[in-house]
Amino acid sequence: MPSTTFKLTSDWVTANRHTASADQDILLSNVGGSSVQFEITTDDAFPALGASQGHTVQPSRSFAMQLKAGERLWMAGDNAQATLLVG
Repeated sequence: MPSTTFKLTSDWVTANRHTASADQDILLSNVGGSSVQFEITTDDAFPALGASQGHTVQPSRSFAMQLKAGERLWMAGDNAQATLLVG
C-alpha cells in the first residue's frame, strides 16, 4: 500500500488534501509532535469548519477510515506531520 507524508500547516491548503480515486481504506497517522486535524468533503471547496475545529488525531496516534470515490480528505496542523496510507 502506498503512503505519503505531509508537512501540514495550520489552515486547510490544497497541497494537504487527498482525493479518493475509488473507494479507499485510509490510515491517517500523526507522526509529529503536534495535533493533526482533518475533515472530509465531497468537492474541492475548502471545509466549512476552520482547521482548528476539525477532527483531531493526537501525536503518535492513527485513525482508520474509508473514503468513497471522489471524497476529499483535508489535513491541517500547526507544524504537524502526518502519513497517509492508502489501501
